[in-house]
Amino acid sequence: MNLIAGMLESKVKINPAYQAKDARVDVFNQYNYEVSYHMAWISIKRAVENVYGTWETSCQYLPKFMRALRSYNPDTIAEWKHKDHNHATGVFTLGYVFWAFKPCIDAFQHCRKVITVDGTHLYTKYKHKLLIAMIIDANQQIIPLTFGIVDEETKVAWRWFLRLLSKHIVREVRGVCLISDRHIAIVKAVESIPAFQEPLGVHRFCLRHIASNFNSKLLQTSILNSNAWS
Repeated sequence: MNLIAGMLESKVKINPAYQAKDARVDVFNQYNYEVSYHMAWISIKRAVENVYGTWETSCQYLPKFMRALRSYNPDTIAEWKHKDHNHATGVFTLGYVFWAFKPCIDAFQHCRKVITVDGTHLYTKYKHKLLIAMIIDANQQIIPLTFGIVDEETKVAWRWFLRLLSKHIVREVRGVCLISDRHIAIVKAVESIPAFQEPLGVHRFCLRHIASNFNSKLLQTSILNSNAWS
């Protein structure tokens, strides 16, 4: 297995998404030996860890990466929240991390006061979630405002993310409209963030998500799709 993994290291350096089916072909061409799909997958996993490190070491590098990010991008924001601290070993367990690039922070002052937030799955070993806030500029281009990595899309996680969004981006700006889907964690979290509550701001739901939920319940996609944007 180590022999195969060593051979595949050059492949994963070029293409981190290198697949087991391709590995089986390359191993056969190199050694005239047919490996199983499972063996190919395990070998790729080991090759990736040899080149890029494990998920655990990647988390350990994250603080160093964020320090470098702030060093080369002055006034870029990065904040952490740790879940646990082992006082005996001095080891922290990563809970949440939030960051916002300085150019994007400045861009908010020149864009519409409409912020869209959403979350997506990160298909990693620990199944974290990526939260993101976005705006649209005068050229109809999307600008990412802030990013966050959390363990789950809970009310606590969203409240932490939205509080930092309010603190570092919105600040004293009034009349900001926050748009999201109807995720219950977001709805509950927004209730405790004054910047997105009247009279300082408002919270509205994304029409595309409403239409999707409507159509999935009634199974009549033509009803709302034909009228939603009229």
